[in-house]
Amino acid sequence: MVTPPQLPPPPRPQGHYVPTSRSGDIVTTAGMTPRVDGTLAVTGRVGDAVDLDGAKDAATIAVSNALSALAEAAGGLDRIRSLLRMTVYVHAASGFTQHSAVADAATDTLVTYLGGRGVCARSAVGVASLPGDAPLEIELTAVIS
Repeated sequence: MVTPPQLPPPPRPQGHYVPTSRSGDIVTTAGMTPRVDGTLAVTGRVGDAVDLDGAKDAATIAVSNALSALAEAAGGLDRIRSLLRMTVYVHAASGFTQHSAVADAATDTLVTYLGGRGVCARSAVGVASLPGDAPLEIELTAVIS
């Protein structure tokens, strides 16, 4: 089995919110953008300033941030029993229709870290804008032990 790369440190909130919320064994993350060390690594509208490959790279960064926040809340990746849901908000140009391909990159990243536990129900939604001109934002909901 290939060892996945180390997750980034859990991101610090960029406003007045917490990175995760927990109720019993359910944890949900705040929306995570493709930030590296607190700075957006990719900006712009997908299908315009950001091409599909750039959006997939951004999805990998954003979902790694969300997973890192989940792992911290759970006490480690091994304590994440399953993912229930992922929502991918894509800052999409008019006419862009490859939202699912962007979300697939996030799912592939989750599977790298969690195996079959990384596949979950999901939505990929096009939106007119996101904070800081982020190309996408990802939320996760998980069951932890």
